[in-house]
Amino acid sequence: MGTAKDDRKKKIMIYLNKNKFASLGELVEFVHYSSTTVKRDLIELENEEQIRRTRGGAILIDAEKVDAAYLTKVENYVNDEEKRSIAEKTITYIEDYMTIFIDSSSTALHLIPYLNRFHGLRVVTNSVLTATLLSEHTNVEVTVIGGTVTKKKFTVNSVTAINQLNIYQFDLALLSCRGFDEDKGASEISEGEAILKQCLKECTDKIILMVLQSKKNKVYFYKSLLPDNIYRVIDNL
Repeated sequence: MGTAKDDRKKKIMIYLNKNKFASLGELVEFVHYSSTTVKRDLIELENEEQIRRTRGGAILIDAEKVDAAYLTKVENYVNDEEKRSIAEKTITYIEDYMTIFIDSSSTALHLIPYLNRFHGLRVVTNSVLTATLLSEHTNVEVTVIGGTVTKKKFTVNSVTAINQLNIYQFDLALLSCRGFDEDKGASEISEGEAILKQCLKECTDKIILMVLQSKKNKVYFYKSLLPDNIYRVIDNL
């Protein structure tokens, strides 16, 4: 069961997904809570990068622009101890000659330095950046699924890419998420990301979900993976 705050935030996101912009008064009327309470919810949603507060209301963030600073974040990815710890645990599930899907998350980039210890790996990814780094720094066979690259995110989540997954069968899918709840599973703020992960559960033997502490106990608008779809959840604890 979600809390009253979770329910309010979901209602706010439903309203903004439909209308793109809302005044504070409109949201107060829609969720039937005080303006002070709704303002606190908007602050949390802004911190979660789902909305941008404006004078008198809020506007939905364009999903294509959420990770506009993606390259800036990954430039120093090797210095992120939490993600490195998760990567070290995740690679224990990899074996020689596996076929693996690796998603476009910055957490997944931390797997790259460890992959040369394996033989005969084939990696498929929806990340142009991940594919480039794999090609430059490892001996694995790399495939990028095709389609339109999402602006400023170096990620391919198009219908073409999702349809292409249907021709593959993976031993492992190594994925991250925007939010994870033990009862509800993984969720995303991008419809494309959610659909891609829903497709992967149909063509993957085992899904490993890499979860940062900041992503735990959070539920976003688009469902991606239910708890039963996930073989292992890996964090740094």
